[in-house]
Amino acid sequence: MSLLIAGCGSRPTAGAGHPSSPAAATASQTASTSPAAASSPGGATAPATRSPGACGVPSPAAPGARNELGGVQFVSGSTGWVVGPDRILGTDDGGRHWLTEYRTTARARLSSVDFVDSSHGWVVGASTILATADSGEKWRQLPEPCPLLRTVHFISPAVGFAVAGGQVAGGPVSGGVVSGGTPVVGGVLLTTTDGGQHWRRLPAPPNVQTVCFAAPGSGWLGADGRIYGTADGGRTWTLAVRGVRAPVNMPGLAAVECAGPSAAWAELLGPDAAMSQQPHVGYHASGRAWRPIFAEQYFPHPGVPVSAQSPGSYSGPFSAVSPADAMFIDFCPSCGNGTAPMGIARKGGALLQARGHVGGLTQADAAAFVTVDDGWVVGSHATYQPPNGPVAVVNRIVHTTDGGRTWQVQYSAP
Repeated sequence: MSLLIAGCGSRPTAGAGHPSSPAAATASQTASTSPAAASSPGGATAPATRSPGACGVPSPAAPGARNELGGVQFVSGSTGWVVGPDRILGTDDGGRHWLTEYRTTARARLSSVDFVDSSHGWVVGASTILATADSGEKWRQLPEPCPLLRTVHFISPAVGFAVAGGQVAGGPVSGGVVSGGTPVVGGVLLTTTDGGQHWRRLPAPPNVQTVCFAAPGSGWLGADGRIYGTADGGRTWTLAVRGVRAPVNMPGLAAVECAGPSAAWAELLGPDAAMSQQPHVGYHASGRAWRPIFAEQYFPHPGVPVSAQSPGSYSGPFSAVSPADAMFIDFCPSCGNGTAPMGIARKGGALLQARGHVGGLTQADAAAFVTVDDGWVVGSHATYQPPNGPVAVVNRIVHTTDGGRTWQVQYSAP
């Protein structure tokens, strides 16, 4: 018997449209006001929602959390989206122009975006899930289930999976490899067959962190710092990668990304960090078999036979380009104001190519590459005034068309 999880959030409101859409200036017929579209960060705002009752209130921001642009996805070389705590940005010209499609308040903490095609997408925040069926012309708010959604992964306009509940990640334990809404412990797995209107819980190992499916039956799960696989749509899960276990009870993280029906990429983080170093290991799967492709070498990783060095000392985001290629971007916190070193994994990880640092950023938070040459990275650029002066931080979207050899800043905002 499956348990249907009813929505327990506030009443859904209509989404915002592009300024060119007649609906953009039309008030919703519901009790709530529809947020108007904005062509710049100074546009109209919508109230952030909170889910009362059994779900409680959204988890507070993690200590040291930044007001970063936290998610990016491109469905082609021209069409993509970026989300930040209070906005959804969209482009249809490869990022030469970014339009604010939806604006709310920073309390909404929008952190992840997922599109299955150029029309259908979802954005998740601290207590909000938004959906569009028209490429972001209009965003509508969906009922929020209990427990609150953290991230979603859809495989069609109707069928999707979600990580929900738990204690969210943040700070040095997670780096930038996972969304700001990813739970460290306590996460559970949900699924929907109606585009996110209703969700039901699936059986899963404890402490679900990330999930991806290449098809309705075949998927991978990151949970408690381990990787699990399913061949029956999530009814049962089999341990595939055990990960490195700490001598004390400290949580690790496992991030997975599917890359077609028979391949996937992953990164296992932690547990813990010290001396400006963080244990993290990159993995590639071909079929049902996983193998490590690199590791941060300061820490021992018993049982993980790999000698290739990770791109940097701390983990960062990665982007699965294809079954054969992926981009891994790390973080070096002790390198001046910080740097975002990048590496390209080719031939299923058999070949690792260093690509220097992501230009224009001191820390990367998310990445989306449509080819090994063409990609976007969102993150921040920090400028410090020595010895103990103020820190100026701006959030940026940067773009490369030559595999990271050169970068262009496309968007910059506080």
